[in-house]
Amino acid sequence: MTAGSTGPTGSTGPTGTTGTTGSTAGPGGSTTSGTTGSTTTSGSAAGGAGGFDGSGGGSTTTTSSSTTSSSTTSSSTTSSSTTSSTTASSSAATTGAGTPTRCTEADLEVCSDRTGTHCGLTFEYWKDRGNGCLVNTADGFRVDWNNINNLLGRKGVRPGGKNNVVTYEADYRPNGNSYLGVYGWTRNPLIEYYILDSWGTWRPPGGEGFRGTVTTDGGTYDIYRTQRVNQPSIDGTATFYQYWSVRQQKRTSGTITVANHFDAWEKQGLTLGSFYEVSLVVEGYQSSGSADVKVSIE
Repeated sequence: MTAGSTGPTGSTGPTGTTGTTGSTAGPGGSTTSGTTGSTTTSGSAAGGAGGFDGSGGGSTTTTSSSTTSSSTTSSSTTSSSTTSSTTASSSAATTGAGTPTRCTEADLEVCSDRTGTHCGLTFEYWKDRGNGCLVNTADGFRVDWNNINNLLGRKGVRPGGKNNVVTYEADYRPNGNSYLGVYGWTRNPLIEYYILDSWGTWRPPGGEGFRGTVTTDGGTYDIYRTQRVNQPSIDGTATFYQYWSVRQQKRTSGTITVANHFDAWEKQGLTLGSFYEVSLVVEGYQSSGSADVKVSIE
């Protein structure tokens, strides 16, 4: 995760970047390399890496926030999967699309910036300041953070693609600003995207850039586009858009059919490129909290 969109609370707020950038939405993403920073743009909470601030990301990541409106609804159909997934370890049998059918790997705790694979999925952990750890488990991951400035933990498939379907269940307990949902990047164009089912004290991306709605998977999501200018991304410092689907009613378990969001975004002129990742993310920004997540990706 790397970028942020509009900062939580306020008109212009800080955003941070992990590995790639902070956005205007609040805490940002993380980076594979683990170098990140913090930046402000809009909203009153700065982003860090990967989420809050619209940031979040892969190797180096970035995000942003910004503009517009109109309304749309997308069908909740899913198509066959044409995405590639990370290779499962020898101890896990994979289904070929992401999550293994079983995993016997031991839990893997990560408390410093790191990207790797565990039980057939790619994980990434990033933080700038504060205390926190990511624990990869056979059926997902746990994240704990305390007095963190910005922290992001995620697990998913790379590069992933439009037809991934994410099913999850989370014991999600943020104390302050945080995000829970699907996150990733595309290239050509360079886009950072979020599909958020829940959040902490601030609802991203702060109302800026409203484009419409999409109804899918038992709920209605508000669509936004925000922009980051000259901020870190998976491709270094860049100017790029962030696309958002934010559920109107919070939930902490269910299925996210990503194709329905991508199709709805495209109807609003929000075009995606070639995929870098599709991940389930938990992010914390200037907060404390914990999350215990079970996730599978088809």
